[in-house]
Amino acid sequence: MTHLFNKTAIRIVTTTGLVLAIAITTNDLTRAAEFKFNWKGDSGYLAKGSFNYDTTTAPNIISEAGLGTTKNLQSLSISFFDPLNNLINSLTPVVNGVSNYSFLRFNFNNTQEQIFGPFDVGKDDNLSGDTWLNNNLALIDEGFSNEVLTKEFGLNNRDAVGTKQILDLSNDSVQVSKVPEGSIIIGLLAVCSLGFTLKQKKTNPIRRKFRYYLN
Repeated sequence: MTHLFNKTAIRIVTTTGLVLAIAITTNDLTRAAEFKFNWKGDSGYLAKGSFNYDTTTAPNIISEAGLGTTKNLQSLSISFFDPLNNLINSLTPVVNGVSNYSFLRFNFNNTQEQIFGPFDVGKDDNLSGDTWLNNNLALIDEGFSNEVLTKEFGLNNRDAVGTKQILDLSNDSVQVSKVPEGSIIIGLLAVCSLGFTLKQKKTNPIRRKFRYYLN
């Protein structure tokens, strides 16, 4: 009887924990907006990333620049791939509302859900392996750059001795898509369901053996 009570109590606690987790996640989702973005160069190089911000405090236009505490962005990450889809570099220019990239330029219209204007995301400390994507023409217009390129966006990195090289260019803009709010909750439910299924498979054979012994 004690064993049965303990098992029932564990199930109640587990279920309650799941409900609380979903409730907390749902509350966070009502405040947070998460987006993914991607860019492809003419030669097949790729940049993929994500960012999020608090919708309760964000204005219609989110604009970030330079180092330090951000105005609205909570996180910003980006990964770079070669034409064969091999990872070149993966970076997090913004972590917990703080930018660690001195050349950061990020502008987002959260009404139209579009990235626009000066854009510079990645890492450039003049070190080997540094990689970044920028909207060079927009940076020139804003006085942030004096480099002249024939294409609007450029994917850059630094070689083994720290010399800048252009990996790819394109006039294609950075495309943005919103992450569905329910995806995290669905993930939680799937994990919980899998856990209960595995638990049932593990415990049911023992029950059958016990009943057989009683008979």
